[in-house]
Amino acid sequence: MAKAKKFDLEDPAPILDEDEETLAAIDEGIRDAEAGRVAPSGKAREFLPKWTTVSSTR
Repeated sequence: MAKAKKFDLEDPAPILDEDEETLAAIDEGIRDAEAGRVAPSGKAREFLPKWTTVSSTR
């Protein structure tokens, strides 16, 4: 089994070939997280069925 690479938050991998809209959405998410506007993982799991459609799942 391949060994997992260590995830380094201080030196993240560069984001390549992302459009401005995607980068803006990522920045907004980071700002929300820093401001404490987050949901616990259990609550996020409750939202997943509402966010996906039958055609978007395997």
